[in-house]
Amino acid sequence: MKTKRKLVTALALILIAALGAGRSARAEGRAEPRPDAQALAKCLVNSTTDQDKDDLVRWFVASTAQHPAAAELVTVTPEQRANMASRVAVVFERLLTQDCRPQFHDARKAEGDETVSMSFAILVQTALGDLIENPTVSSALANIDSYLDKEKIAAAMADAPAAPTGNR
Repeated sequence: MKTKRKLVTALALILIAALGAGRSARAEGRAEPRPDAQALAKCLVNSTTDQDKDDLVRWFVASTAQHPAAAELVTVTPEQRANMASRVAVVFERLLTQDCRPQFHDARKAEGDETVSMSFAILVQTALGDLIENPTVSSALANIDSYLDKEKIAAAMADAPAAPTGNR
């Protein structure tokens, strides 16, 4: 069970990474952030408290719940959304103007504004990683295993690719 949970956690983290910080770097042909961006990202991650990370998770979930595919699953009032955005803004301001000010200055000067976005994406990914590692969340994610046709997956790993069926 522990191995399955680790696999599901790894897959979820890969999904988050694919959706986040790497997008702009890949567009430019860069696989990893440059040194100043790495220093800023490290400072951001190391300077956030557990409460900061919880605030980031709440804000991210409430924000992404506005997507039409998820809107019916989560109810967040405009007041709650504004409160969460306000709390995260305080965290971002503290990180940029106090905790990580030198790294922010150096990264922005050397690499431009995009490096700041990439660094914050890494911070959000870290907070979401903590979310996924929660045993209750991890167990809920692992629930997909009971719906998978393991024989089909095993056949796909062993055989040559089959022709697409159009079930996308």
